[in-house]
Amino acid sequence: MDPPLGRRLSLGHRATHDALDERMRARGASLWHWILLRQAAEHEGSSQRELAELMHIEPSTLVSHLDKLADEGLVERRRDERDRRIARVYVTATGRRRLRQLSDIAEEVDSELRALLTEREIDVLGKTLMRIHEHFTERKEVRGVSQR
Repeated sequence: MDPPLGRRLSLGHRATHDALDERMRARGASLWHWILLRQAAEHEGSSQRELAELMHIEPSTLVSHLDKLADEGLVERRRDERDRRIARVYVTATGRRRLRQLSDIAEEVDSELRALLTEREIDVLGKTLMRIHEHFTERKEVRGVSQR
């Protein structure tokens, strides 16, 4: 008997996640570091809380990842000029170089995934996964559950 569809999605996610993380760890980083660097670069100057919301993680989890990236000189926190309680996150020049390296690894894995599928399968899978995401995200919002 075939596994349920949700289990198949989970297995595919886990395998992809593990492949990305393994390759990034071989370069002294992690998948979470790449995701955080990418979000911080795309949303330059966001607060820590805003980044946590974008990443769908708890602020305390984000802080531990930010601490590691800051220790490596990849990001810096600056106090908001209007509200000193807010720390804004900026990617350093070193962080941008690191982001490019890690993005190259992500692109390699993406190319591997795409090589497994036809163009039509890629199109259908992409649209289907987004539809699934939107369906369950909307259900959470209707029930009043946080997206994290």
